Order: sequence, then structure tokens, then C-alpha cells
Amino acid sequence: MFQSQIATTVEALIKLLPNVLPASGNAPEVAEAAAIAAWKHCAGDGLKDRALPFALQGRTLRVAVADLIWQKQLHAMRGQMVYRINSLLGQPVVGHIEFIIDPEKLCQ
Repeated sequence: MFQSQIATTVEALIKLLPNVLPASGNAPEVAEAAAIAAWKHCAGDGLKDRALPFALQGRTLRVAVADLIWQKQLHAMRGQMVYRINSLLGQPVVGHIEFIIDPEKLCQ
């Protein structure tokens, strides 16, 4: 029961993201936090141990990946992920995703 309440709360918070960015005046720190939250939501549990977003520089979301195989697979999906993230955010916050091989960052 507790897990379903958490899931419901997370879904409610995710739905607020399109309103948070304009309310913050599109502050870079808020855009970064929103882009990272949107990635995590769009990527789902299957990728959480293999790919970790850690920064938004300009409109480039930087994501640490475990190895070259994951980098290549996610690179092929990047257009779909950009679309899903921006759709969730309600505006084009992310223009590009850069996948960086950094297995140590995944352990943090």
C-alpha cells in the first residue's frame, strides 16, 4: 500500500513540472533539476542502474553510462528520449543528450 502511495505522489509531482519551470522564470538550476527528474521518469527502472543524468549544460543533458555498449544503445534512442523529456516538461528544455562513459558516477 505504501509503495502505491509513493507512486501516486511521484506521478502527481511529475505532472507539475510544466508549471514549475515558468514559475521559476526558467532558472537554470530548476531547469536542470526538472530535466534530470524527467529523464528518470521517462527512462524508468530498467535504466536507473545503467544511466544517470548528472548535469544540464545549456540545452545538453549529460548522462553517465556504464560502458560503450550502453552508450551506443542509448545514443540510438536519444531522439526519442529528448522528445519524451520535453513533452513531459511542456517546453524544449533539452536539445541534445550526451552519453558519457563513467561507471564510477553510477556508483555515487
